[in-house]
Amino acid sequence: MASYAPLFVNDNDRTWNPDAIVFNSWQHYGTPSYWMQTLFRESGGAMIHSITVSSSYSGSLAASAITWQDSENSFLRVKVVNFGSDAVSLKISASGLEAIVNALGSTSTILTSGNVMDENSFSNPTKVAPVNSELSNAAEEMQVTLAPHSLSAFDLALAQSKLVAQM
Repeated sequence: MASYAPLFVNDNDRTWNPDAIVFNSWQHYGTPSYWMQTLFRESGGAMIHSITVSSSYSGSLAASAITWQDSENSFLRVKVVNFGSDAVSLKISASGLEAIVNALGSTSTILTSGNVMDENSFSNPTKVAPVNSELSNAAEEMQVTLAPHSLSAFDLALAQSKLVAQM
């Protein structure tokens, strides 16, 4: 479960920052904080999994990994926050999985912007919003590059168990 307060703010009375959803009489948009909360809520009911993240910038990174299931598939979701001002190349290693990582069905979701102070607005409601893409290099060990000031979520599709796959 996750909670966020204050959730809503009327555009005519913005006395608090950050809010999650800005509205007026006829429209609304989600702030970058809204999108960040969305990325963390999408995998409820998950199991924490150990991973190793290797980078010379480890002081500017925070990472977690969980295994979770949607209605049809299982995933290892690795979330990494790069709160530094440099792009970071890092190696992600996951071991002890009871399944193999399948590049088919694996995706990445990146939340970032060119300026750490960027905000969404009624005229540009998705200026800072998650961007989803296929993750063709998905594997138990993989190299990724993180944008500065970003939240990255890597959903690694898990295939059949290793024992079944070897038969």
